[in-house]
Parts: sequence; structure tokens; C-alpha cells
Amino acid sequence: MVKNKNHHLVKRGNVWYFRVKGKKFSLHTSSVVEARKRRDEYYREFLIHGRLPYHLKNDIPVFGKLAKEWWDLKKNKLAKSTLKDYRNSLNNFLLPEFGNTPIDQIDCISIEKFIAKLGCKNKRAKNLLIPMRNIFKLAIKAGYIKVNPVSLIDPLKPEKSEIKPLSLEEVMAVIDNVDPHYRDFFKTAFFSGLRFGEMAALKWRNVDFRLKVIKVRETLVYGEEKLPKTPGSIRDVDMLPPVVDALRDQRKSTWGRSEYVFLNRYGRTLNPCPLAKHAWKKALDKAGVEYRRLSQTRHTYACLMLNAGVLPGYVMKQMGHTSLKMIYDHYYTYIKQYDRDEAKIFMEKVYNPYMEKEKNVPFVSH
Repeated sequence: MVKNKNHHLVKRGNVWYFRVKGKKFSLHTSSVVEARKRRDEYYREFLIHGRLPYHLKNDIPVFGKLAKEWWDLKKNKLAKSTLKDYRNSLNNFLLPEFGNTPIDQIDCISIEKFIAKLGCKNKRAKNLLIPMRNIFKLAIKAGYIKVNPVSLIDPLKPEKSEIKPLSLEEVMAVIDNVDPHYRDFFKTAFFSGLRFGEMAALKWRNVDFRLKVIKVRETLVYGEEKLPKTPGSIRDVDMLPPVVDALRDQRKSTWGRSEYVFLNRYGRTLNPCPLAKHAWKKALDKAGVEYRRLSQTRHTYACLMLNAGVLPGYVMKQMGHTSLKMIYDHYYTYIKQYDRDEAKIFMEKVYNPYMEKEKNVPFVSH
């Protein structure tokens, strides 16, 4: 009879387990040779001392098991949009890669190799690592590991978001070709700089026609209403004349029917994906304008305003940024108005007038 070399061993996924007294304990290896070696060592200690090694007895869970525990702890505390992102990261990327790996066997090198294999942009990689970092924090609290391997990864600097603003001619062409039901929405978007969520959450009580301002007080993301993105995003936005006209026209559609200014064709609040697919893309195609993401309406507003010579500080406040750095980092290269000889301007407007004035001051002796 052939001796069973794998007695007391069982494999689940890529990991071998040691089975004794009806219980299974992870051996933290996918190699059958290493699994047999560790089994013999542990079984020998069990026979001599009548107990298992401490670290084996306190079985280290696999990443997937701890991920499930973390999810159960957090699912009622996070926003729906955040949960959706985390669920996508876990189910489509992290669990297929690390789900069956013991939590203490995942190091920073294996994580960096995983990121490199994905070949995604740094911003996407950083978002993937957020739930992973938190799962390892839970592992530290539970005593399974001492160091969070995600914290050892070299910082991932996010790429600048792609800016593809429309010209004013393209803006008007899109507005002329968009579904009439959404024309006022897009006219407001192009000439106010509001984020999509801020427009979807906009209520009539926050539209002040007397002062000609839009009060940004909420944002709507995946059907969940919450405070705007940052404290600076809570602001009053001046309404340009095209926006005033658009909102006055929009009153015919939703005033008295809903507290929300903009609704879809079914009388529900707006969702970015359907609107981008059924209204935005079709309007771009009809207008003969190259496709870009719906968020470019906001970037277009910034570039049109700055290119007209509007002060960057004013544009910053209108858009809800908290520093001028955001304006210069994102939009400087698109601002033709600033492509000029600054030294010449200083000489003509400040230095030369001063020197000319000094020449004309009569000398007085004391």
C-alpha cells in the first residue's frame, strides 16, 4: 500500500492547511513540499507537548476573510458612492489577487508587483489601495501583523486630470444640438462652473434671482445627498446672464413640481452616466465636437473666464477651490491672456510712470 504523503493536509485555493482534531490551520504556503515540512514540525510538537505552536493555534486569516470582516464593520458607516468604489476595488482587483493569501504573507513587494501588473494610472492605484490599507489596519489591531505593508510603498503621485475645454463656439454648438429637455442644464453647467453633483442637488430655494446667485449647499452622488466635496465648496456662485436666462426657462419645467431644479425625463434626479450617454455624447456628435468627459463643462467655464482676463481669485471662489494653486496647476497653459511680456507691463504701468512723475517734481532746496 502506498503511503499517503499528504496525511493531515488539505488544500484550499492556493494555500495548504494542517488538519488535526477536526480543525484546520493555515500553513501559509502554496508549496506542497514546504507544507509537508511544516506539518511534520507541528505534528511532532503536538505529539510531544499535546498542543500546537501559538501562532498556528491562533490561525492567521487569509486576506479575503479579513476583508469580509472589515466590510461588515464599515458598510453602514460609509457613503454609498464610497462603498461602490470599495466594492469594485475588492471584487474586481484585490480579492482575485490576494483573497486566499494569509494576511501576514502579503508584503509591500507583492503589492507593488500587483500595481505594476495592473498598469493603471497612479490615481487609480491609490484608490485601490485605500480599502487595502484599512484592512491591514484591522490586521494590526487584531495582532496578526505589526507593520502595514501599504505604508511602505513609495508614494504614488496622482497625474494631473486631463483638461480638454471647449471653445465658446463649440459650447454654443453643443447647446444648440443637445436634447431640449437638458438644454437649460447644460447652459447652466457651461456658464457657472458647478460640479455635476452640485447641479443634480440644486434646489429652487437655493436659486436667488434677486441677488443673482446660486447657493451651493448640497451635492448628489449616486442618489445620496450630502454636503459638498470640501468646506470651500459651500459657496454662493454669481449667475452670469446666460445662467439667469436658463434658470428662468427651467422654471417652466420643474417649478412647483419638484424642489429640485433639474430632473430627467422621468421626473427623477439626475445621474451622470445616463445623462452623459443619452444627452451629452449625442450633442457632441451632432455638433461635430471631439468627445470628452462630462466634467469638461466645469473646466470649460474656468478656461473661458480666465482667458477673458477675469481675476484667478474670483474664478477660484466661483468654482469652490480653496487655493489659487488649483487654478494655476490646472488651467495656466490654457490661458492666452497670460501669454504676455510681464516685465514690459510692469515697466509701462508702474516703473516708467513713477520715473516720469519724479522728473516733473520741482527741486526745492532747504
